[in-house]
Amino acid sequence: MRSFSPDVDRRTFAALLVSGAVTLSAARAQAANPLSLRMDYAAAEALLTAVKCRAITDAEIDALLSLRGTRAMVANTTKYIPEDTSEVFRTALKEFVATRKVTHGHFGISGIAEHEADARAAIAALQADVALTAEITAPIKPYQPATGPLVATIYCVAGGVSDGFVLDGDPEPAFFMAIERSQGDVDGVKLNMTHELYHVAQRAARARAATPAMRGFNQSSGTLPVRLLTTVLEEGTAVYVSEPMLAHGSGPYISEWRSASARNRPAPVIVANFALFDQLFANLVTGSMKWEAAYEKGFSNKAPPLYFVGYEMAKAIDRAYGHARIGAYFQEHPATFFKDYVALSREKPGAVLAKFSAETERRISFFG
Repeated sequence: MRSFSPDVDRRTFAALLVSGAVTLSAARAQAANPLSLRMDYAAAEALLTAVKCRAITDAEIDALLSLRGTRAMVANTTKYIPEDTSEVFRTALKEFVATRKVTHGHFGISGIAEHEADARAAIAALQADVALTAEITAPIKPYQPATGPLVATIYCVAGGVSDGFVLDGDPEPAFFMAIERSQGDVDGVKLNMTHELYHVAQRAARARAATPAMRGFNQSSGTLPVRLLTTVLEEGTAVYVSEPMLAHGSGPYISEWRSASARNRPAPVIVANFALFDQLFANLVTGSMKWEAAYEKGFSNKAPPLYFVGYEMAKAIDRAYGHARIGAYFQEHPATFFKDYVALSREKPGAVLAKFSAETERRISFFG
């Protein structure tokens, strides 16, 4: 569900700016790309039970790791912290069950135990919500990429280093969300689900691109500058589509999302965020920075600045060109998103709140 706020006018106004033909086209696109959900709570429920135990066997841990959600949580942790393998997870879980302390890995096991009751309450609320699919998918539909009919699986997990994530190269349309991080705030969980579901739709649309060269872009492959363009596009549009400031509820988890948005809304912060992009992009183009360092600076805190570079770009493009343009980017080169923004900033300077540097604009022109 959505609550009324002054920002509703922003999207209403965007809809009025596009022609009737474009609006009709967007409606037809939604009809051609139905989106539905399947929920899988097995991994979360199993690990929530495991952390309450006072003894655990290797066979029981093997059973945990046989669940797709648990394997994905561990794999995502290993992606960011390579030494945190499944064997470290095994050691950490055994240690916690025996001592109620963890000195191995970064799997969040003590946090799972601490928030076990809240996590179970959130799962129960999701299971009881007969309108869940409609609530999660409604914000996406105006910006729906050309996915074709899409059934996405939401794996409810516990632990790890991410609130939610999509596995690169995953053949299954799916995402994973760490339920214990929600602090029992179901409205915040739903917001996270919309954000991650939009990532699934992005990847599904890419896989159907008419030009094979447009199918391989993701946040973990390609040249480093293109990875930066891709990550800003994917994360910025996902924040814009899920829009924390329009979401229903006032719990602690959704408040974290809103706080991140609020911190990145002042005009001076927006300008600084764009300047950070200029710096990181230049460093990646020249090879003077590794991807991990760029990711740390741009994407890995509670209010990641480059998420909100993409957010501001999406907002301006939506107002100028309409909802359907946002979804269309996921069958095009990621640089197209940036080129459209640069063109808009030149044609209608008042339509944007910040610009890229002339050197960034020049460099972007060589991509795609």
